[in-house]
Amino acid sequence: MSVLQNELTHLIFLAEVVLTARKKDLMEETLQCLLYVIKSLPEVEVPDSVGDQIAQLTQRIEDRLRQENERIQEIHANIALTNRPAPSR
Repeated sequence: MSVLQNELTHLIFLAEVVLTARKKDLMEETLQCLLYVIKSLPEVEVPDSVGDQIAQLTQRIEDRLRQENERIQEIHANIALTNRPAPSR
């Protein structure tokens, strides 16, 4: 199946609306559509400025996910310490 340029342009428009209007309830669907398009491409040629922005955003995503993971691990460690039985005397 082919997706026409006007359909892709419309998807870009919708993604920009969702992003700029902070329509969080539609972000999952928007990301899913964009993932389908991206997964179907073996390679994409983008201008250097776009490539730089993608690299910066990717780094931000990775950093935030790492921070969140570290925080969750810290919380689990604290819970484990709290739930440890007191030493018997």
